[in-house]
Amino acid sequence: MASRKRTRRARTAAASMRCRTTWLPALLAGLLLLLGPAVEALGQATDTSSPAAPTPEGEVFDPDLGQAPIGTEPEQATSEDAIEREDATTVEDEDDEEVSNETIRQPGWGSAADQTRAAKRSEADEDCEGTAPPTSRMLGLPGSVGGSEGGSLGWLVLVIAGGALVVAGIAYGLRRTRRSPASRGSLETVATVVGILGGIAGLAVQFVPGIGVHQTPAPEATMAVRDINARIRHAEYAKKVNSEPPELEDRKEVGNVVWLEIHLEGYRDKEPFLQYGLYDPGAGDALLPGTAVEVPIPHAGEDVETQFVPIWLGYPRGERFKAAFRLLDGNRVQAVVETVTMKGSEYRYSCE
Repeated sequence: MASRKRTRRARTAAASMRCRTTWLPALLAGLLLLLGPAVEALGQATDTSSPAAPTPEGEVFDPDLGQAPIGTEPEQATSEDAIEREDATTVEDEDDEEVSNETIRQPGWGSAADQTRAAKRSEADEDCEGTAPPTSRMLGLPGSVGGSEGGSLGWLVLVIAGGALVVAGIAYGLRRTRRSPASRGSLETVATVVGILGGIAGLAVQFVPGIGVHQTPAPEATMAVRDINARIRHAEYAKKVNSEPPELEDRKEVGNVVWLEIHLEGYRDKEPFLQYGLYDPGAGDALLPGTAVEVPIPHAGEDVETQFVPIWLGYPRGERFKAAFRLLDGNRVQAVVETVTMKGSEYRYSCE
């Protein structure tokens, strides 16, 4: 009897050893799969940048940082006299020669802000002598929606670790329900080890900066005009975008607010610029002097980000105008969009 018990124990031990030998490669493979990203990250540069935070309100787009590109300034000297309102009705017809090219290039034709203070006050007083159309309000604020690509590997590791712990729990339950509980089996041991180590690796990859491999998507940018709000006072716009209030004469100037939707991918470490200007359809779509602006687009430093940017455009002197926008990466144009032809206004200042 004793000999049979010893033989049975020997067979059980041999079977257990064969089972452990069978599951050992699986254990090693599981550990390599789970810890591979962390091991690979050790040989790479560690990203020490802080996690991207939501862009603070009013800092998505800052018009105060805008500058005129070189070579787009008005060609004529600044005049003390305001541009005559009647001139605006003669440019629509390209064959009409009543308005010369010198007048079209005069400061104030494209942008009222290019005039002298005396000319601004003169035009504002003239606008208030008649019945000027009412002004409007901005109902929205600039906003940004962003998110980093990647991170799915950490969640995958956590899912695998959770599955391993479930298997270990089932094996443990089956062992405990037996009348004569046997020692812990290899399946239960391997599943427990994989679950614990996988959970640690998954949490590290997901939440610890510098652990895991981060792949930045290829740079891609798109723009679209989503809305246009007419007759917005410059002071109203500056208040809504949290920028410096314009000078006293410029606060009463009115214009259109164009809402741009800018979608960026792979611009985490880039500094894109937005360049825009006004064009006169009645003058062969020529760029209106003094209207070209180049301004940086602050972003949250994320892989994927969509911004809604309001751009205020003061009315030129012509009856019709349109705006074109270019997204620049250095000197390279990444995206181009333009508005439909918009109506100008004889009244470029409000009386409020």
